[in-house]
Amino acid sequence: MVVGSVISDVMNGAAWRKAWRVLLVAALVCISWLAFTPNPPPAADLGWDKANHFAAFGTLAFLGMQCLQAGGRRAWWVLAGLLAYGVLIELVQSRIPGRDADARDVVADMIGAGVGLVVHTVVVRVLARLLPALNPVMPR
Repeated sequence: MVVGSVISDVMNGAAWRKAWRVLLVAALVCISWLAFTPNPPPAADLGWDKANHFAAFGTLAFLGMQCLQAGGRRAWWVLAGLLAYGVLIELVQSRIPGRDADARDVVADMIGAGVGLVVHTVVVRVLARLLPALNPVMPR
């Protein structure tokens, strides 16, 4: 199989969508554990709480886009889901000793999600331009 065909299948193939969904669930489990544990491990900290939120939600946005079929409202569904998840995290954290809720965390979540959508768009467009070059023309 040609490299470009494999990359295209991984990024766009319906069969791979299930694998992307497994990755999304794994990321959600890990991020939820980090968000809900009273003392997350220092190794998982980027040094600034807002950076943690930004990186987590950027990753979730990219994975979320890969999990849904391409369509005009896909990005809105991803953003709406991540907004709800971000608010849920803050509500739960308000009940955990040693943690607190902060509306600015939700802002960092949504900025990260927005950047994740942009990164996804850029990756898809760059691959769309590169893939024809990776697939050599078969002689007739």
